[in-house]
Amino acid sequence: MACGDVGALISAITDANNAGSGSITLASNCVYSLTGPAVTPGTNGPDGLPVITGNVTLSGSDTTITRASGTAFRIAEVAPGGTLDLYGITISNGSATTGPAGLNGGGILDAGTLRLTSSAVTGNTASNLGGGIEVANNASLTLNSSQVNGNTGGDGGGVHINTGGSLTALGSQISNNTANGSGGGISNFGNVTLTSVELRGNRAINFEGGAITTNGGDFTMNSVIIDGNSSGSHGGGIANFGSQLLMQSVALTNNTAGGNGGGLYNASGTAQLIGDQVTGNTAGGGQGGGIFVAGGTVTLTGTTVSGNIPDNCVPGLPGC
Repeated sequence: MACGDVGALISAITDANNAGSGSITLASNCVYSLTGPAVTPGTNGPDGLPVITGNVTLSGSDTTITRASGTAFRIAEVAPGGTLDLYGITISNGSATTGPAGLNGGGILDAGTLRLTSSAVTGNTASNLGGGIEVANNASLTLNSSQVNGNTGGDGGGVHINTGGSLTALGSQISNNTANGSGGGISNFGNVTLTSVELRGNRAINFEGGAITTNGGDFTMNSVIIDGNSSGSHGGGIANFGSQLLMQSVALTNNTAGGNGGGLYNASGTAQLIGDQVTGNTAGGGQGGGIFVAGGTVTLTGTTVSGNIPDNCVPGLPGC
């Protein structure tokens, strides 16, 4: 497909939807700049590309699909039953700010199946949920060697996962995102598995969970770095409000909370820390520089909690 030919891109997606499936190769080292919504806005607000209803693959190499300045619209939407695979594609500058239904998923609204490989979602904005990506009820998102960076939302600056939704990420980055509410990097109500993932420099300006807020379901992390995140309230790194949180070989370091729990704030649910490092975190306006347990259960196995300010664990925990 010719570089920058937005009309051809929209037509190719429409044809793939109508056929039930299709694979589209975009030009390498190229920007496709969308100047307006592809179709009349649906119930979820305006989208720059046709809503994905079939099994559609977009492939590129250093290829960007972006919104030109002007009219606000998200870049892409995956309908229930639809599948979108992105290879080597960057989604940028989407804006889900027209509502009420069109306030979620600044870059991509995923109500089906969304898979990113060697791709990025950067610089998008949502007034409500999921500055980068909104994962709707019972939808799934997979990140493989991909980035969700520099997005802004109400809750879930990078990604917001709804009840029944799922996020699986391998070898990826969720960094430098901002939530005006909670969950600077991730806000979760579903199930999440992170392996070899970095969450750095995310911010929850007014509420909990600089990197992560999780409110239910299973949240499993293995070989994850959570570093340099901040929250205006509790949980500079992580705030747990009812999940089964399992952390193995996790570095929870240099995070800052405006309230309690510079590293981890556990309000309810369970948190198991196995072979982790919880160091250099700060509870700037409260207690538990490393870990603060307001409720639920936190257990430490082979985990180091040290060098946190003003203290390590409140109340005291075995192994802390």
